[in-house]
Amino acid sequence: MRGVLLCLLLAPGPAGAGEILASSVRHEAGVYRLSVTAGIDAPLATVYRSITDYDNLAAINPSIVASRAFATADPRTHRVRSVIEVCILVFCKQVVQMQRVVQVNSRTIEAVMLPEGSDFRAGFARWEFGGDGVTTELHFSGELEPDFWVPPVIGPWLIERKLIREVTGTVRYIEQLDRLQEQP
Repeated sequence: MRGVLLCLLLAPGPAGAGEILASSVRHEAGVYRLSVTAGIDAPLATVYRSITDYDNLAAINPSIVASRAFATADPRTHRVRSVIEVCILVFCKQVVQMQRVVQVNSRTIEAVMLPEGSDFRAGFARWEFGGDGVTTELHFSGELEPDFWVPPVIGPWLIERKLIREVTGTVRYIEQLDRLQEQP
C-alpha cells in the first residue's frame, strides 16, 4: 500500500542505490506503524516529481489502481484519493484512501488520512528525502488504522512483505524513468 503505504527504524548513512535498506511493521491496538528506507539511483528532483504526480500514482506503484488529486487553495496542499488493491494470500480487496497531502518543502511530504471517503479510521504518513545529487535516500514512515479486517497473527508480516514489494517496484520505476530522461 503506497500510501500504506507506507515507521522509520533506520540507521543514518549513505544509501545504496536501488535497494531497500530497512523496513519494519508493528501492530498495536489496531494501528499499524510502518517504515521503510530505500536507496534510489536517481536524483532528488526526479524522485520528488514522481511521488508528487498524484494523478499518475498508479504508474509508480503496482498496487494503486487509480489516483486523483483535488486542488485546494494552497498550491502545496492537495486532497488525494487513491484506490489500492490489497491482497492477503488469495483474497483481494480494493480499499480507498483519501488524504490531505502537504508538500512541506523540497525534501518532505506529509499526509493525513481523511476518514470520510476512506477505508481507514485514521492515518499519517511522512516521506523524507536526502541524497548526494546523484542518488536519493527515501525514508517513509506512517501509521494506519484500517477500517477493515486484517488477520491479526500474520497481518504485520504480510503488510511488511507487501510494503517492501511495492517500494521496490516504485524504486525501479523511478530509476527507469530517470534513465529514460537521460537518453538523448
